[in-house]
Amino acid sequence: MPDTQSHSRTTEAGPPPHDQHRPLDQPNLDQLRAELAALPTIVALGPFDDPEHAEQLAAAFTVVRQVREAQLLLVGTGAQRETVVRRAAADNVETDVHLIEDPPRQQWTDLLAAADFVVPSISDVTTLLDVLAAGRAVVTAEHPATVGLVLPTSAGLVYRRGDVYGMALAMLRLLTTPELRNGMAARARDAATRSRAQTETRYRRMSSAQADRRFTIPRGSHEPN
Repeated sequence: MPDTQSHSRTTEAGPPPHDQHRPLDQPNLDQLRAELAALPTIVALGPFDDPEHAEQLAAAFTVVRQVREAQLLLVGTGAQRETVVRRAAADNVETDVHLIEDPPRQQWTDLLAAADFVVPSISDVTTLLDVLAAGRAVVTAEHPATVGLVLPTSAGLVYRRGDVYGMALAMLRLLTTPELRNGMAARARDAATRSRAQTETRYRRMSSAQADRRFTIPRGSHEPN
């Protein structure tokens, strides 16, 4: 039976002023590691610029928390990050939301390693490839730029934009099925390696074709007038 026991956390700064609930902002990562290990961890990557995505992420996480203990790490910045925070506060799950702004590369890698799975920003193929290369399953929006990387090798689960329960069910499926999650993580690395190899091959072919055109002397160019 899923664990539905509620829980809360405090910080050294004490309770938030004016009864406004705030997540742990910019936590010390050494302090956070124990919490990352203790609870299922969903890492959502910014930039958080899409209002619909921010609302859907917060609503789906609320559904997840009704069934199971988990925490959500918002890594990165963006105008809509506060939308996730406000919605989480309204749904009384804000103590399970952490904000981490643009961590250094090594800390970013550590956060991915601590994640059970990752929710990348919409249509950001470069970040998605980095996540897959780190060996993490993803829950990603149905978008041509991302589905082509994820679904053929089943490196994660896809949800439709606007479908809150579809997104929440994808999250819960990965949280509650470690064998599925681990299998997807292993395939994620292969998907990233294959995609990057294909990109490099295309780049070499394009560079070679450009070089051929540059050094080809048009026929008749040296004929006398």
